Amino acid sequence: MNKITASIEFSFKGEEHRPSAILDLDDIMKKNRTIPPLHLLIATLNNIDSYSYEYEVLLSEDIKFTLAEGDAANFVHDDQFDQIAFEQYWLEQELLSKLSETVKQELDIDDINQHPALKSALIKAYEIGKESI
Repeated sequence: MNKITASIEFSFKGEEHRPSAILDLDDIMKKNRTIPPLHLLIATLNNIDSYSYEYEVLLSEDIKFTLAEGDAANFVHDDQFDQIAFEQYWLEQELLSKLSETVKQELDIDDINQHPALKSALIKAYEIGKESI
């Protein structure tokens, strides 16, 4: 399970605010195939209106990422999350999971990673098929 805590610290009207959210990245990726804008997601989950001055201040601050779990932990360095790399990794893992089932059924191969040329060829074939749709 890939989870991460995203938080933003900012001052608004003399008060310190620390809205945060624990994000289930697997659930988000399954639903959206990408991670939506995180500032907006954190604001929404913390009842901050996206048309408010408070939201504008929130937008001006960086998001800090902590408590990463699963493979997501490999994409967090110095409280920064490499969202693009994680999304690419996650989508590739999902594809490999589907391909592994087919390879097992059709070729009786248990671990597609033990056959890098086959793995590469299947991924390329998938990409070609995706482009032709």
